[in-house]
Amino acid sequence: MLRNKLFEKKLILSAVLFCFSSLFCMPLFSYTLEELNQAVCNNNPELLKLSEEYKRSRLDVKDSYGSFEPSIDMQLSGTYMNEPMLGPISVDMKELFATNPMLSSMFANAEPVTVFEGTGKTNFNLQFSLLQPVFTWGKLTNSVKIYNEVSQIKMTQLLSQQEQLLVELESRLAALFYLKNIKDILEEEKAYAARLVQVSESAEKSGMMLHQEVVDARIQAKEPEIAQKDLQEQINNQLFEIEKLTGLKNLSLDDIEYFVDESRFEQIMKMDRTEAEKKAISENKLTLQMLNQLERVNELSTKIAKESLYWKPDVALQATASYGGSDFPFVDSGWKDKDKTSFNISIGIKTTIWDGGKKLRDVARKQSEERSAQLDKVQAKDSIVQTLNSQWNTADVCSLKIDYQDLKIESAQAKIVQQETIFKTGYGSETDVLSAKISLCNEKIAKLQQQINFSTSCLMIEYLVKY
Repeated sequence: MLRNKLFEKKLILSAVLFCFSSLFCMPLFSYTLEELNQAVCNNNPELLKLSEEYKRSRLDVKDSYGSFEPSIDMQLSGTYMNEPMLGPISVDMKELFATNPMLSSMFANAEPVTVFEGTGKTNFNLQFSLLQPVFTWGKLTNSVKIYNEVSQIKMTQLLSQQEQLLVELESRLAALFYLKNIKDILEEEKAYAARLVQVSESAEKSGMMLHQEVVDARIQAKEPEIAQKDLQEQINNQLFEIEKLTGLKNLSLDDIEYFVDESRFEQIMKMDRTEAEKKAISENKLTLQMLNQLERVNELSTKIAKESLYWKPDVALQATASYGGSDFPFVDSGWKDKDKTSFNISIGIKTTIWDGGKKLRDVARKQSEERSAQLDKVQAKDSIVQTLNSQWNTADVCSLKIDYQDLKIESAQAKIVQQETIFKTGYGSETDVLSAKISLCNEKIAKLQQQINFSTSCLMIEYLVKY
């Protein structure tokens, strides 16, 4: 009775300890696909760089609108002279009227009269100038449109790059999902191989097996170990690339919660290819939107080049207010004297009459760039269709290979049952059973490797055809 109670207590204690150890072994936090996608959007260096480029493009747009407003400049200078340029000028009244005795006697005791106090030792110059464009043949308006289009291109480029990175992220997550399954199968295969070596060595000792067969078993046992090393390198590379995409650090397999939905890939493969091709080259696709925007930029550049041709003058209004004198402006009282300030308004017209044909060639150059942009769009559509067909063919081949591996797996499972039956009847050996199980593991691994390629192609097809 006492022993039973002690046994029950030990059993309960063991269960509690097992639960606690399981809790501590579990990862504290795992990232879902949505959280990793958000990390890409928030932390990816490429997206952050493109975001800064977009912000700068918005500043360029504001600058272009500022071209419609007047530009106001101010110039202020001050000079100190040890010796004034002009000293005081005074008139002696006695000398002035020396030829007239009556006036001379009247100003006999008069002091000299100062008629000019001199320039002084300081000289200040202040000037305000205003320049307002009046008419530019639409160049300013089209410049604003160009900067707006360029800004939209930057935003489209940001969104397009974001889409590509999210597809790359999910492709790598799908690869990790299958690599993790391969890792589990390799552990199972390693256990079978170790047992195979053990049984072979025992059979050799009893004279039932040749040494060469034992060596073959040892070689077979090394294969899963080598495969594990290669597999771990692939897993590490995938985790490293995911860290680069998301900006997260020190990720492990346990930190990621992602499961492949194979029914989703089946639906992708059921799509009508003609309709998929139409969607892939639809004008709603971000890549083609960006090319359309580039076309509009080239069209506007051509318009500006034509508006800058000969005998098309730009008209501007210029106003200037200036002051010059020895009194400091706005401080000294005498600075407002009429002979020290001036105000002018003028209308300016500027045009190019001839420059050796440079402007004509500039128009031809812009028209050539416009045609090149149109050809780029045609080439882009051809490239998209080619990529779509290539990925679809790859997915078809992988699908056939997966079906092929399913048949081989079914055959390997049947062979295991057969070998186990023979072994139980005493006519076979355990090594034959273990070899059959190792073959089954290899067939499962080969299927998973094809599933990695299949998932990558399906995700690329989905990216190409979705709006």
